[in-house]
Amino acid sequence: MSGALVTNEMMAAACAAAGLARDGGRPGPAPLASPSYLALESASVLTGGVFLKVMHPEMREGFDLDAAMTLARQAGAAGVGPQVLWSDAAQGAIAMEALTEADGWRRAMQKDLQEPPVLAGAMAALKALHATPALATRFDPFVQIDAQIAEFGRIGAPLPDDIGWLRRVIGAAEPVLRTGATLAPCRNDGSASNLMLGPGGAVRLVDYDRAGMNDPLYDLGVLLAEATDFERDMQAGFAAYAGGFDDAGFARARLWSFVDDMLHALWSRLKARTSVRGGVEWLKYGEWRLMRLRMALNHPQFEQKIRLAGGAA
Repeated sequence: MSGALVTNEMMAAACAAAGLARDGGRPGPAPLASPSYLALESASVLTGGVFLKVMHPEMREGFDLDAAMTLARQAGAAGVGPQVLWSDAAQGAIAMEALTEADGWRRAMQKDLQEPPVLAGAMAALKALHATPALATRFDPFVQIDAQIAEFGRIGAPLPDDIGWLRRVIGAAEPVLRTGATLAPCRNDGSASNLMLGPGGAVRLVDYDRAGMNDPLYDLGVLLAEATDFERDMQAGFAAYAGGFDDAGFARARLWSFVDDMLHALWSRLKARTSVRGGVEWLKYGEWRLMRLRMALNHPQFEQKIRLAGGAA
């Protein structure tokens, strides 16, 4: 696919527009889908204490980059994300302060989220993010799921054999999840690698590509699902965010995490067919998310979660 990826010329143009010198910079992280979801949407460079990333053309469809860059700026202003120094949605490019190892920063891993102080810091950061000004657009995961199913049909790519069952069962939670929530600005991203851990226990949220107004329990649910597979161990994280534990809210957060599994499973499976980057393990990542989704939907407590989230249990 011609023009699918960021070229040297595109990166140089973004650096120039941001007032950065490309010479002496070093590339950002290489793309990795499995075992860690990292640098899949964009190419990046670290130069002069600034981290600049440019989204690949093949990845831009379906992302609201105006919302992404707006929320990145709001997160920086709120102290829960890096300070944004420059951005251009048309170029798919954003420059922000670099959080480097030399300054005591590192990317989080799943095991870090199992440490109570880290999880508490992440929850506090999410809470602050959700209190920032409203965005102009809605992130609707059900709409995105249906759009991706339609795209499989358009390009003639095979869907999972049980796609009808998956969509029907996850759809049983849709009426409950579409009601009863006050929307907030959300990242809609639970990847551990999109949290930075720094000096003094600092936690910063990075990567706002999927930003949009959504139920804040979506953000909470997808992060808890990244931290652990055991619901009992998720409860402390939920309580840290919500100021206490309640069955209905926890059930709602868990249901959203299942929806996110379906969204990412389909998204990754589609990228395995359309991306020019054949070395990225799109399908492996997608199949893992699909496996986790099937386990959740087959679990005897799935219907109970719907009842709890709807206040009927």
